[in-house]
Amino acid sequence: MKDVANIFKLSSKDLQKKSKSLWNDTAPEIVDFANDLQNFLQGVDTPYVIGLDGGYGTGKTHFSTRFAVQMHKKIRTLYFSAWENDYKNDPLSIFVEQIALLVKQEQKVIKPKTFQLIQNLLGAWAKSTDINVSAQVGELSAGITTNVGDFISNLKKLELPVDVLQKAKSQLAEYIKLLPHDKLIFIVDDLDRCRPDFAIKTLEAVKHFFDIEGLIVVMPINQNRLRICVDAFYQISSEARQKLGNKEDYLQKFFNEIIDIPNLNYEKICSDNITPKEFAKNLVYEGNVFNSIIELQKWIAEYAKKCNFSYRETVEIIKKAKFFCNNYNEPIRCRLLAYTLCNRLHRQKGRNWGERTDIQYGENNIYADNQQNPRNIIFRKQPAYPILNRLKNSFRMPVEFDPLVTMAGQLPNTYAELYEINIKCYNAISRFAEKDFLNNSFYYDQIKPQLLQVLSDLEKQKQDAGKLQKEHGSDDNDIGRAKNYANLVQNPQLLKK
Repeated sequence: MKDVANIFKLSSKDLQKKSKSLWNDTAPEIVDFANDLQNFLQGVDTPYVIGLDGGYGTGKTHFSTRFAVQMHKKIRTLYFSAWENDYKNDPLSIFVEQIALLVKQEQKVIKPKTFQLIQNLLGAWAKSTDINVSAQVGELSAGITTNVGDFISNLKKLELPVDVLQKAKSQLAEYIKLLPHDKLIFIVDDLDRCRPDFAIKTLEAVKHFFDIEGLIVVMPINQNRLRICVDAFYQISSEARQKLGNKEDYLQKFFNEIIDIPNLNYEKICSDNITPKEFAKNLVYEGNVFNSIIELQKWIAEYAKKCNFSYRETVEIIKKAKFFCNNYNEPIRCRLLAYTLCNRLHRQKGRNWGERTDIQYGENNIYADNQQNPRNIIFRKQPAYPILNRLKNSFRMPVEFDPLVTMAGQLPNTYAELYEINIKCYNAISRFAEKDFLNNSFYYDQIKPQLLQVLSDLEKQKQDAGKLQKEHGSDDNDIGRAKNYANLVQNPQLLKK
């Protein structure tokens, strides 16, 4: 599955197509957020710098590239990835490249009377070096390259002002007034992934250079990660950071506001897309049984959330689950299917999750370092053996107690063996609990409470085993079925045979 999170990496033709259906691979709540943000930015007083906070894998690039295209139709919007440019020494040059490209695209506003303005704007920044341009401007720009030096070579001889910085800022402010809505938006993505020094230089460039009327800077960031960059650059120890807290928050002086990008509602995505009509075969609708639609909704939502899948990726998982469910020849183990589908995509994305060729069904937490199978935990628990063996070695017990201890120490290989051992031990211990084979006070004080605890533990083992079978479809073929699911997920064409 091709990753199209950054749509500016598409070809010009594909980008034009994508611009007609920008948000069809995005959750409705994110689309609503984009529209609300657009309305806000159209009315906000400038200069304005806003941070969009979200953790890794939460879709910041997916959102910001689509938002750049949407916004560009109203307010001219420039997008670039700081991370893809942090090999450069000066982040200001990246902004210059973007502005130069915008000027080239917006030739309609370059009239003779503004010629000197454009000359000064570009000339001030391109005084001593040529800047290669390979940038993105809204929906128009994929694949466009130019050279600032070539771009201004036909302009009149440059006479640079003494205060280049202030003059350039003034000329940029004048140029922005020529644009729609008298505003220009920079979207600076991936800042938190940059080298610490480049991230800080970029923030400083925004603060000291782009504090001009008409300019809005939008920065999708991982706020916690960006603070780590700040601390690394200024050599602030973790102990010092704990003491400082938010009192000395370096980021506060750069942003007018930092807001959260909404988290995906995986439960809603799954409930909207996993319906009785679409998943009629091999699944029931109600109940907490292993092959119910509710269980499939629950487990795909949980594992997709753990994997930080995008909306598009989650819907793609659901489509694969639909094909599997409607072509498999027995009731579906919904947790196993959700686990297997998400596991495969997660590995494909290159996350640090080792391959498990011996996956067994029913992991409590597929991300735990020591993944354990609840079936094995139940089978190996031996709830009666420790106490019975201690009683045997500590007290003078009846002769028939020895075979009970031996039976309690057996490890079952099948559910049938588990239930047989459990029931025999339970019945035998119940008989002992009814006897007063020693003096009453000693028996009631020392032995009977321990036997009653064993009965409770045995009952719990039986209930846990029954729950595992009912709710997860566990049986004596768990390992084989897990391998079969993995093979069919990797080779879905086999399902049709």
